[in-house]
Amino acid sequence: MNNQDEVFFKKLKSQINKHKFTVGISDLAKTTGVSQTQLRYWEQKNYIHSEATTEKNSAHRFSYGTLMRVHLIKAMLDEGFTLAAATQKASAHKKQMEMMRIFMINAFQGIEEREGHHMLNLGYFDEAQTQCLYCYIADGEPHYRVYPVK
Repeated sequence: MNNQDEVFFKKLKSQINKHKFTVGISDLAKTTGVSQTQLRYWEQKNYIHSEATTEKNSAHRFSYGTLMRVHLIKAMLDEGFTLAAATQKASAHKKQMEMMRIFMINAFQGIEEREGHHMLNLGYFDEAQTQCLYCYIADGEPHYRVYPVK
């Protein structure tokens, strides 16, 4: 990866970490199909949380993570889970997604062309930092390769 690519990916990672996408309760209700009344109840029970705002009397704002959590809870309720069970499963799912987010932010080093494939550079493969792990998709399946550091 050249220096220009490195600068670009560092800026991209920085923006992903800083981005604060939020929606109001009416948009959250429209997007998820959960009524505003139900969302307020879930917030009162601490199943979901709105973002803190500095403005007095401002409308509640909900993060992208909360939007996804509401979708997940609703899907589980639709499958017959209780609200308590659905929120527990959503919490477990959130931990897994956060782990994946941290991994992708830290591991992703860019995209390079190797052996005729566009490959994701997933960073160092070994503690000594002598090899890097790459992944590419062929026939709809992921394939992995380890290459020595250039």
